[in-house]
Amino acid sequence: MSVEKRVRRPVDLTKARRAKIQRQLSSIDERLRFRPNSIKAVELTLISSLPHGSTNTTPVDKTVKLMNSKYSWIFAAALTVALCGCASPQRNAAESGETKVSLAQTPTAVRQVIERELVGAQLEDIARKERAGRTVYETDLIRDGHKWEVVVAEDGQIISKLREGSAEERKADRREEATTAGWRETFNVSKADLAPTGSNAYLAIQPGRVLRLAHGTDRLTVSILSETSTVDGITTGVLEEREEKDGQLIEVSRNFFATDQKTGDVYYFGEDVDNYKDGKIINHDSAWLSGRNGARFGLMIPGKPKVGDKFYQEIAPSVALDRVEVVSVDATVKTPAGTFRHCVHLRETTPLDPDVSHKYYAPGIGMIKDDEFELVENP
Repeated sequence: MSVEKRVRRPVDLTKARRAKIQRQLSSIDERLRFRPNSIKAVELTLISSLPHGSTNTTPVDKTVKLMNSKYSWIFAAALTVALCGCASPQRNAAESGETKVSLAQTPTAVRQVIERELVGAQLEDIARKERAGRTVYETDLIRDGHKWEVVVAEDGQIISKLREGSAEERKADRREEATTAGWRETFNVSKADLAPTGSNAYLAIQPGRVLRLAHGTDRLTVSILSETSTVDGITTGVLEEREEKDGQLIEVSRNFFATDQKTGDVYYFGEDVDNYKDGKIINHDSAWLSGRNGARFGLMIPGKPKVGDKFYQEIAPSVALDRVEVVSVDATVKTPAGTFRHCVHLRETTPLDPDVSHKYYAPGIGMIKDDEFELVENP
């Protein structure tokens, strides 16, 4: 089900890191703006530290010279002293969507947790913000020379505890970036409502249904099998995709779906993949299962798609991270099997690869177009 299954590249997390660094620099700028004496101290230190014969240059010129000379360590030391002098409990300006609070302004359950975390540590600041529909308190503290971020829910539950610069923090940055960009990756669903079969108008998981698509001599056959599979504690239905190129089988995937009986939403719990060459299985690239190796189920398609909806279909770090945006719910699509109206158009991308895929689903039929593949006969 991936945009590009056979070539996966590492996730580029630099964007999230750059955003965090920019926020930190903005914080420094805000602190210095209210501490002119500190800036003056830096300037005087820079001037006095330059070698003789540099008196005809401006302080800015001297600063540039220091930063690009063997005296750069003096500049760093002076700036560090100035910044240290700027420290105060309210030193950081609040980011958009958050409110800076004191420890005394937090709920009792939150305060008790933070006080425990502060044993042997120094508090930097606390920010109250909304995350995934609930209020959380992001607490920055310093312990043993390292900066930590502890996120606490209103009931006192610790949601995360991450050391700055750690691999775990980079993953959290990616998740936050996705949320900020509007891509949903968490879904509030009762697993008791999920079933291996369902009647979603665009992806009905009903055993025996078969769709045949083609592009020239290439074939894509999509079948709902009669079997089920248990993934992440959920009984799922199995959708098989068989892809042939020039008459040769190149891939068979077994995709695991469960349908919410109340909403009609279809959730994606992973896939088993067999990739073929010359009639033999060569690897299982792109296979993933919810509940294993950090993977979680995604939303394949809602029961009632809306234009602008953006969500992850696959959430398997470094393996499969397909996400889609609903472009239209009223598209007209012509295929060899006929013309279909009121179709849902999904634009599919992934942070693992620059490729873009377009899929179209017709009500009462299912997927009628997958990039160059088009439905060739009515089911």
